[in-house]
Amino acid sequence: MAGALARRLLNAGLTLALVTVVVFCLIHLAPGDPLGGEAEDDHRRLTPAAREALRVHYRLDQPLHRQYLLWIADVSRGDLGLSFHDRRPVWEKIHERVGTTVTLNALALGVMLALAVPVGTVAALRRDSLWDRLPAVGTYLLYAVPVFWAGLLLQILFAVRLGWLPLAGLRGPGHDLMAPLERLLDTAAHLVLPVACLSYGGLAYLSRFVRATLIDNAVADTWRAAQARGLSPLAVLFRHGFRQAGVPMLTLAGFLLPALVGGSVIVESVFAIPGLGRLFVEATFQRDVPVLMGLTLLSGTATLAGILAADLTYAVVDPRVRRG
Repeated sequence: MAGALARRLLNAGLTLALVTVVVFCLIHLAPGDPLGGEAEDDHRRLTPAAREALRVHYRLDQPLHRQYLLWIADVSRGDLGLSFHDRRPVWEKIHERVGTTVTLNALALGVMLALAVPVGTVAALRRDSLWDRLPAVGTYLLYAVPVFWAGLLLQILFAVRLGWLPLAGLRGPGHDLMAPLERLLDTAAHLVLPVACLSYGGLAYLSRFVRATLIDNAVADTWRAAQARGLSPLAVLFRHGFRQAGVPMLTLAGFLLPALVGGSVIVESVFAIPGLGRLFVEATFQRDVPVLMGLTLLSGTATLAGILAADLTYAVVDPRVRRG
């Protein structure tokens, strides 16, 4: 088990290094100067000598491979550098917004699991019935709807026409002057549409996955033996079905994290939520290399950690993994 863990950690480290190399090269191969936007805005009055000094300060005068190695050296010391845009430490900018993105993704994941498991279970118990076909049609339609379009439709319906929910942001006017309970309700109201927009695609996929997994396990010998002992289908499902379906469901849960991280970039932009996704979009338009690399490192580490955690949990669910 220790050897397998070491191999997985080594593979995760190599994967993360490859991801950072690819992203670093793509950023620098894009047309234009990373300090071009700064030169046109904040540094319009700088002399050529001062502008060149700025390039030296950010190591943009170095060869590409040396720039990457210097960045790796800084990261090993816990330093992600300074933002090109406002000269603030990248760690500080990430720390300000990471809580919002984590909250948004955690709520979306909770909604997906809370709804997908019951829907998939009912569809498996009532296979080929109306309870199976209607959720199938609905989930396939949801899975086909683009996230940005769904966000705009939700804003038009619930915020503009009906006026039930806020249009964007995380706080309403006078939020700081509200009582604690009112502030909580105000934030919850602002999160309803983003969470719904971020979770519907995963809900559609996960519910069908739960259904297919439970149906596949229904033909297992343990399932038939439990039914022969007189257990009801529902009791068999909870005692044996979910246990046998645990490993493939853990696999899917590990891969839900990168999907949520990618979706939050769009959702936070549509709903003007000050999270890491919106920071990534802002840094992309500004060609802010240190911020983009810091976000890439953070999201890559979180994604690989989620997949690794799912792999390690196999040992708890399946004893064969421990023996292997």
